[in-house]
Parts: sequence; C-alpha cells; structure tokens
Amino acid sequence: MSQFFEKYRTELQQLGLSTKEDLTRLVQPLLRPTTKLVVQPSMRPRQDAATRSHFGGDPYFEQGETWPASGNGAPLDFIFQVVNDGSLQLPAHIKVLQFYYDWRLAPWSTEEDGWLVKTYSDIHPDKQVKIDRPSVLPRAKYCDIHFQQTQTLPDWQSLDAFEPTASKLSCILDEDEPWAAYEATTQELGGEPQYQSQLGGYAKWLQGYDAPGDEQMQLLFQLDSEVNADISFSDQGLLYIYHHPEKPGEYFFQLQSL
Repeated sequence: MSQFFEKYRTELQQLGLSTKEDLTRLVQPLLRPTTKLVVQPSMRPRQDAATRSHFGGDPYFEQGETWPASGNGAPLDFIFQVVNDGSLQLPAHIKVLQFYYDWRLAPWSTEEDGWLVKTYSDIHPDKQVKIDRPSVLPRAKYCDIHFQQTQTLPDWQSLDAFEPTASKLSCILDEDEPWAAYEATTQELGGEPQYQSQLGGYAKWLQGYDAPGDEQMQLLFQLDSEVNADISFSDQGLLYIYHHPEKPGEYFFQLQSL
C-alpha cells in the first residue's frame, strides 16, 4: 500500500496539493441537496392518505388502474409514496412517487421481478379512485412522512468515482487511516451521508459502491429499513433506486444488506 501512497504523493505535489485545506476545496463542490424522509410513529390511517406522503395506508390511484402485481400475478406490497410540493429533491415532472415490493420474491437487482417504481405527473381529483389493499398482503402500519432538507457527499467507498484526487489526498494525509481526513472534512461541511431514507443526493452503500454503469443516472431515492413502519429489507438492508433524467421510466434497482 505504501508504494501507492508514494505515487499519490508525487502526483499531488505536481498539482500543489498537500493540506487539509486543499482537501476541503476539492470536496466542497461535490455537495448535493438531499431530502431526508423522517418516518413518523405509526398511527391510524388518515382519510386523505392517498394524497399525502406516507408509508402504508392508501396509495393514489386513478380510474382504469388496478393494484400493481408481479409477473406471476401476485399483488405487490405498497411500501411508500411521496407527494412532491416542489420543495423536494425530485424531478419536476414527478408529482407522486410510489414504490411497491414483493416480499416473497424479495428481489435484489434491476433484472429481477417483484419491484415497481410508479409515478404520476399530477394529482387529478376528478380521476382519483380508491382501490382496496388486497387481502393476501400482510397488514401494514400507516406512518406519515416529514421532510428535512439537508445535503450529502459521496461516502468514502464512492469518493474515487466522483473526485479521485480528493481520495488520493485523504490517503496521504493519514496513511494509517486513509479515510479519516475525508470523513472529518465531510462532517465539517455538513455533508456526510447517513444510512437513511432520502430523496436525491448520494447513496451511502452498505456493501461497497455499486451504482449503475451509466454515469447519467442519478439517485432517485434511497430507502432504509424503517422501524416505525415495520419494514426491513433482508438483514437491515438499504434499497437504492436510480433514474435516468432524460429517459423517464428507466430505473436501476439495487438492494444491499449487512
């Protein structure tokens, strides 16, 4: 490892980079706005749940739709929906964002059946209908979602993909703990990503950086296992959904667990 650090040091000297302040200047432009989903304690479902942001309860549907199902015809479980008031880190064309999942198939990646991202560009009260939750699905807790505007930076495992020079500089600032300088910098900038449910920003990976190969794809949302909603993906896992900003409806799905 020391031979790599010597190589890094030589490269960085040529660029005039050697200090913690240099690291901050490299990292700060990477900050991205993010909306944290704060899942509230479970409660009795609201009458107007279909037009609110929540876990469990009634999702928004329009005339002519049926409850989403897997390829085998089994109904998908409704996990959550977010209603965009314009202040959230969502594409402008998404008014309602929903996610459905099949607990029996328990998919882990894009190619597998059993997951669905569903969106609406607007809410139409004249078209809205109620579709009852299929009785074969497990009972779900209803939880309101509150939002917290924050910002994120890549986690240490992802840094090399976004700013390799910052990654090298962090290594030579503390050879015993190469990640330490970067993590201290992200805390100072208020951008250290947490294991949390969020819209936009950077993913925080449980088992290593595994973003889609298409660099144009961006994180749509990261969904953590949520105690209040009684939701756990595998062993306290996190679920990642990426979208293509120029190709609506094109999604990348990945699940990681401990």
